[in-house]
Amino acid sequence: MRKVLVLVLLFFVVAMMMNIGCSGAEAEVGTVEPEIVTGSRIYTDLDEIPAPVYVITAEDIAASGATDLGSLLDSRIPGIFMKKKSGVTQQSEIVIRGITTEILVLVDGIPYYRSSHVADGATVDFRSFPLENIERVEVVKGGGSAIYGSMAAGGVINIITKKPGEAGGKIVAETGPNDWSRYYVSGNTGGGDLNAGIWYERVEEGQKRLFYKTTPDNSYDALEYKGDAYGLDLSGEGWAFRATHGEFRYRYNNEYGLNDEEKKYSRFSFRHEWDNVYLLSGYDTQDYDFPLIDGRYYRDSAFTVEAGGKRMVGETILAWGLFYRSEDTEFSDGYGDPVTSRTRYNIAPFSEVSFTIGNWVANLGLRYEIWKQESNDYDELIPKISVQRQFSNGEIFYISASRVFAMPSFYELYIDSSSSLGNPDLRPERGWSYELGLKSPDVNAWSIGLFLISLDDKIKYDNNWPGTWLNLAEFRTYGIEASRRWKLGANWVLALNGTWQHPEEKTDASSDWLRSYGIPEWEIGGSAQYITGPWTVLLSVNLAANQAGSFSSPWSAYDWDADDYVTVDLAVSWGSGGETVRLNCVNLFDGDYTYRSGDNYYYGPERGLRLSWEHRF
Repeated sequence: MRKVLVLVLLFFVVAMMMNIGCSGAEAEVGTVEPEIVTGSRIYTDLDEIPAPVYVITAEDIAASGATDLGSLLDSRIPGIFMKKKSGVTQQSEIVIRGITTEILVLVDGIPYYRSSHVADGATVDFRSFPLENIERVEVVKGGGSAIYGSMAAGGVINIITKKPGEAGGKIVAETGPNDWSRYYVSGNTGGGDLNAGIWYERVEEGQKRLFYKTTPDNSYDALEYKGDAYGLDLSGEGWAFRATHGEFRYRYNNEYGLNDEEKKYSRFSFRHEWDNVYLLSGYDTQDYDFPLIDGRYYRDSAFTVEAGGKRMVGETILAWGLFYRSEDTEFSDGYGDPVTSRTRYNIAPFSEVSFTIGNWVANLGLRYEIWKQESNDYDELIPKISVQRQFSNGEIFYISASRVFAMPSFYELYIDSSSSLGNPDLRPERGWSYELGLKSPDVNAWSIGLFLISLDDKIKYDNNWPGTWLNLAEFRTYGIEASRRWKLGANWVLALNGTWQHPEEKTDASSDWLRSYGIPEWEIGGSAQYITGPWTVLLSVNLAANQAGSFSSPWSAYDWDADDYVTVDLAVSWGSGGETVRLNCVNLFDGDYTYRSGDNYYYGPERGLRLSWEHRF
């Protein structure tokens, strides 16, 4: 069967290449910049997508003073919550609408996630995306499985990296308390048929409090963090190649003693576009080592290739393509446990069509997921339908329904350790995502929307000895999100966003619904930016309220509560010519923050200053 699928893929690519040749004979070939628009194979403008859409630009990143992408998303986008906010030693993971695992992260359009993740844990560590190398981040909320396949129930985050620009470069130096320092250098050259760029970033942080138990005697401290990242970017007429490698090392204390961990990642991608067709491929690796437990490590890698095209037939737009992904993993929990090594692959044809019905535009998506693995094979037909109407004043009303789908991980399927056993009979998580909203994408953009996501066969951990993973839970989350932006003259920009959400789950059909653990019911944020001459001032305020809820598992349930909190950040910058100086104050009024996880309370962020200098040449 594997050979048949590979032959189908090769036939599809060859057919596309023939189509490219025919198109070239009929029309003059021009320079085509590789284009990525998240959430649709049809649209070329994010404002047209019938879903809540948010964009963070490189300028937004520079003005924010954020230390990593997770904290930036937490502060700028409604409905995104970052659980651990103190220091960069803790893994940076986020929650969207109460969902942690089933969030799909793309890097330049290529799916990027650990294939050895665990249920209710993040599949991506956002520390592995150097902020200086990001051109923009596109976030599309709601079900994206019909477009991108597995893991896209809560939403899709597309991280689009910078392409080489004009000849020149940049140097950044930053310092702050707790031995914080960051250095970045980049250089670009070329022009015409080939552009090239290289960059390097170094981040360090010293001792900092991470979280504490109910008694201060059991405090946990981060002792040291060091991270390095390197990149090479090449681009030409209609194509782009990117390579990134990074590693970060950190030490911290816990109840077992001193832990010294290391994570490494590598990412390679290539994209080529010819008129209305494209070819996209990528390869990534993620290696995690945990020396505290002898022999514990995780090695994940994935190879991806996708080819597709788009055509206009009258007023109807058609898009189609074929996706292939191969995943490999090797891991061990240590303590002499056997090493697990597994491989599987995924192939998925997909299509999307957009057409008008009177004053309405209908959009239909369809994807057929085929997964081949050692135990049970799976296939899933994933539809999505949305309709929208744009009024004469530019406002857009939309409603959509999408099937969502998430595969179990290698770890959940196959782990064989002294304390946990994998369950090769796990079924994928399946469900539906619904959106209803109204938005105005003008200069004073605003949006408001209702959402509902429901998942069946939610994978949960059962720690009855030996622990294993079971399809036990039902999960649903619903709520309302709103955002508004005002541009007041030439100097002021105000923004306000808010979310009310209610994620809840139950362990089986006969259980009561319990509110999901650790997610604030209310998240409200706002910012005011003032620009005059060389000066820019940004004030940001964020509130998280009513974190009370219930923790449920197959063996226990209990209520808990955590304090509401408000954080205020202030960033001031001055720029002239090729020089920029920034002063950022994190948690200006030193607001307290705790997040309960079992018997532990995470703590932070403590008030701190960061001073940076940037020189462009």
